[in-house]
Amino acid sequence: MSSPGLRPRVDRACASLQARHAAVQRCCQRRRRRARPVAAAGGGGGGGESGSSPPGAAPAGRGAAALLPFAFGGLAATSLALGAAALAAPGQLLPLVAGVAATPLDETFLRIAGGTLAISVAVEFALADAAANGRLGSATYRRLLLALVVKNALYLAAFGMASDVWTPALVALYPTAPLASLAAAAAALSSPPAAGGAAGGGAGGALSGLFSRPASGAGWAYAAFALLYAATLAACYAPEAIFTGATVTPVGLLLKHTWAPGFWMCGAACLVLRDAADRGRLGATTFKRLNLGLAAVEAAYSACFAAAIASGLAPGDGAAASNLAGSVGIAAFCLWQGLTAKKEAK
Repeated sequence: MSSPGLRPRVDRACASLQARHAAVQRCCQRRRRRARPVAAAGGGGGGGESGSSPPGAAPAGRGAAALLPFAFGGLAATSLALGAAALAAPGQLLPLVAGVAATPLDETFLRIAGGTLAISVAVEFALADAAANGRLGSATYRRLLLALVVKNALYLAAFGMASDVWTPALVALYPTAPLASLAAAAAALSSPPAAGGAAGGGAGGALSGLFSRPASGAGWAYAAFALLYAATLAACYAPEAIFTGATVTPVGLLLKHTWAPGFWMCGAACLVLRDAADRGRLGATTFKRLNLGLAAVEAAYSACFAAAIASGLAPGDGAAASNLAGSVGIAAFCLWQGLTAKKEAK
């Protein structure tokens, strides 16, 4: 027979064991909750204690991604320096690189090419900031990266079509920046943030909705600008119909083809801004940069074209006046948006 005092002691022991078991379960649940963010940050087991990497090793692709802010920042600084040199001293730059004396039309064409680099500066600075903050998976930045790939392909195509004017200096310098930019864009598109953002549709996902009907007044304006840039891009490869006051030299033809990548990037930026306008996001830093980049491109083109009309390199007819007015209008609109736009409250 059991002792009369044994049953209460057994009950107390069982209750104590049950309390300890519940405490252990709560502790395990807290550890699992803390472990979930770590696993997500490690890319689903690519790093940390559960992965195959040795202790202290960076997850695959993370080291290269850490260099992207510096790569895009360096490209932006290079574009800025090249654009400033082309605008300020085309007469000195052309003999140095192309080995020929620059004609007045060559100088005008080089200044316009330098001005188009303003949009590259804006895009590359935006991508540097996005890479530093892990935002390359956003549709906006994947769109800009894809546009950057096409832009660099157009630069390389322009260089390839101008083999008759190649010099050692031109061969060493002209393709260098496009190749470096192409490598940076490819690395960014394959980086964990961008690759993760593309998992739901790849390039098609980035382009989804980009060509939809505008839903705002500003959206319609950017859509119209994109169409104008498409026409300008085509004109870069057509026989010269605007600057008719002088003969286009072989070097001048290369320079005219060099406008095409910049105007392509302007058109792509307008499509991105059209989407941002419809979402009430024009006040965000990236879109302000794009607007200011477009304004700088058009301000440079307007100044170059007005000087060409004054010097007789371009006719001062109605078509020229319309061209100049359109450029000034785009510059004013984008400058206003870049300086005053604010993000709409959600």
